[in-house]
Amino acid sequence: MYTRHVRDRFVAVTKAGVLQDEDSGLVDLLRSDQLYKSLSLVLACNAGVKVPPSLLLLVVRRNLIAKFANEFGYPLMIRVDYRSRPKAKPFGGVPLYTLDTMQRVSEDLIGQGCLPIFHPHLDRFKDVFSCGVLFTDQDHKADVEIVGTGFDAGDLRLGKAIPHETVQLNLATGSIERRTIIADDVYQRERSARTKAIHRLKAYSDFVNHSAKLLADLGRFDLEFVDTDVSERMIPEHYETMPSPLLKELLGIVRVVKSDVLGSLPHSKVYVASLSYLPIEGWVLWDVYGDWYLR
Repeated sequence: MYTRHVRDRFVAVTKAGVLQDEDSGLVDLLRSDQLYKSLSLVLACNAGVKVPPSLLLLVVRRNLIAKFANEFGYPLMIRVDYRSRPKAKPFGGVPLYTLDTMQRVSEDLIGQGCLPIFHPHLDRFKDVFSCGVLFTDQDHKADVEIVGTGFDAGDLRLGKAIPHETVQLNLATGSIERRTIIADDVYQRERSARTKAIHRLKAYSDFVNHSAKLLADLGRFDLEFVDTDVSERMIPEHYETMPSPLLKELLGIVRVVKSDVLGSLPHSKVYVASLSYLPIEGWVLWDVYGDWYLR
């Protein structure tokens, strides 16, 4: 697993060669190709916000995948970007364990009109907190939806989790204007549902590593009877609120995203920044998305 403290960077592999986040042409390329997930990562990286080291493949180059994996270790996480909305977006965020699988998944995605993004494997089940931050380029307020350990920001984005904590931040003053905490009985229901989701995600990960294919629908991995003991041990029995120092760090990140990232993304009525807080890496931004994004 990736635990190294290295400078966050973004590398894009194109037919013409390799571009990195400090190359002036990379932002123009991503904007012209409408690769907005990747664009948000590059803009955030250049603004000093921590993002996962990233390898975007516009063309498949096995040797460059191998170089990235050798630097950050196996497995690598696979995610998906696209130029135009696919009818059904393949579900990423899973670890790939071999170079052959990485190459085959990449080729399959490009064949579907999607583009693979590789990151070091930051285990979604080990997030201390994950959140979606909703804000606009006009207002000074930001609404933060938070889930705790064992959940991830994707649960919020997909509407598959009720926020465990909701905080409204005033970005101008830094004050907390509203804060709500999930009732414990509701959290217990969410915890039970999440244990089943963990089994589904692990079954899907096994499928991807055997078939080298990402799917858009994970329904086939729903299990009627599962042993939830192991999964439940991954999820705290009760939700503990986000400590003030972490919330203060998050406030600073959101301010930077608002001032230095939003202006270079397509206009949206509402933007959402997805972040996780990890035990070693701290706050990591996964992307900023808006009306253009299909989940």
